[in-house]
Amino acid sequence: MRKNEAIAYARGLTPEREFSAAYMDVRNLRSLIQKDPECADNEIVHAVWDMLIEQRYSSQRMSQLLYRECAKTLAAIGHGCPDSVVSHSALQLQIQAASSCKKYAAVEASAGLGVLPFDISLPDSPEQFSGFAPSVKWGTLLTNAEVVGEPVFSGRSAVMAANGENRIFAIKILRKGENPEGLHLEGRWMERLCNEGATAGVRFDCPQPYTIGGHVVFKLEGLPSRAPENLHEELYAMAYHAHSDYFIYPNDDREDKRSSAEEMLEIMGRNSFLLGQLAGRGIVHDAPIPLFHNRVQATRRTDEGVYEWRRFGRLDRWLDSCRYPNFGRSGLRDFEHLQVMKPGRDSFYWVIGSHFMSILLVLGSWFRAQEPELCGLDANGEPIDARHLFDADFFEQAVKHCFDQYYHGFTGKEFHNEINLHIPELVQDMINEMGVDRHMFEFMRVVDQELLEEKEFRKYLIKCGMEPDKAYSIEKNKADIPLTTGPHLGDFNSTISLPEIIEWSAMAAGCCIASRALGDRWDA
Repeated sequence: MRKNEAIAYARGLTPEREFSAAYMDVRNLRSLIQKDPECADNEIVHAVWDMLIEQRYSSQRMSQLLYRECAKTLAAIGHGCPDSVVSHSALQLQIQAASSCKKYAAVEASAGLGVLPFDISLPDSPEQFSGFAPSVKWGTLLTNAEVVGEPVFSGRSAVMAANGENRIFAIKILRKGENPEGLHLEGRWMERLCNEGATAGVRFDCPQPYTIGGHVVFKLEGLPSRAPENLHEELYAMAYHAHSDYFIYPNDDREDKRSSAEEMLEIMGRNSFLLGQLAGRGIVHDAPIPLFHNRVQATRRTDEGVYEWRRFGRLDRWLDSCRYPNFGRSGLRDFEHLQVMKPGRDSFYWVIGSHFMSILLVLGSWFRAQEPELCGLDANGEPIDARHLFDADFFEQAVKHCFDQYYHGFTGKEFHNEINLHIPELVQDMINEMGVDRHMFEFMRVVDQELLEEKEFRKYLIKCGMEPDKAYSIEKNKADIPLTTGPHLGDFNSTISLPEIIEWSAMAAGCCIASRALGDRWDA
């Protein structure tokens, strides 16, 4: 009975079918397949796949929902149908759709693979911050930590050399408006990863948290006069010993800190492996680099402007986001962004996709870091063209190496080209867009100006590159203010100008998850 009903729905999915009716048909079909995978056959598979691969209804505002139902129907057949011929056909066609479709159809085709579940024993999250933090004097802390030399502030962190070969000691202080829970989580994750030897097979110099009576968060008494001004009034802090490579980044644009091509490839490949290996255990880093839609609106948006790649929105200040990635020569860092997440959910697929998007962006930024001053607009207000800094062959090699390493870390096996990654086409698109600074402007809306006090407003304009005289002459809360803050990927309040990195990141994420979930059927 269910089989006949499923076939009837599939036969109704003709190109002439009205959008709303087609959506309900596919939704009902998916429900039937999930309840009884045996009722699927190749006629049903091809009817659903045709709709997805042809990207029918792409002009419809809600087409993404339809593509999501198509992809989940194919995934349910590929994962659950006992007829191996039918299940294999559904899987192979979905892989082809993930590799071939564009924009929302691409994301949803990959998502059908990305929400496939696989069994792992999830670790417990660290216990929450109790609220108690012991106090320690600044001088006492430095003495007990056996530091060498004077601390140097880098943002809100004080960094200094420590006794022992290639060791540093860092004190990370809470900023105004922040919650000490983040410092607590970072310290506890450090503790766990150090104790468990969380990763195997590659170098990972995990920082070791400094504790006082078993507590990783403490309150400081007294600070040097050179400390920054934007620190929490109660001076909550955490500290750690780390390898001296901890603050060396693969894409550093300082002349004496730049990585060679070989060094960058090694650092990026190793950290791709580490991100994948932890994610394969259900421990995901939700911010390898900080990505935003609009930083200027972050204070009034409920999502704080954080980037949701599946929406294809404009990416704010991409080079700034890449400047200090949360991975470097010593391995991963900023463990407050680690969280335990169960596979088989959209949220898991989304965060794996953000890993790949972050990797691509940092790779692109390495080429720009060779001449960091070549950026923005020229004297005539024209976009700087820096495409000559990119080596397409090496870029392709780097993308492939990072994907292979992530896949290996995540799945525990080698990638054998089960899906066409289209890396040469991706790289050419990235060079054309990342190499020319076409999108340099954003606008500070009146509503955003109203949220800032007078002093903060002027400081923000200057921080965004405005000359002080002009910043102090502008009348606040009168009109939207254009700011030259790029390069961005896309115009202000518009779509991303490089959708290919989203489509590719979605495909890469779906590929890794499907390989883990399907086992031998993925390789067939």
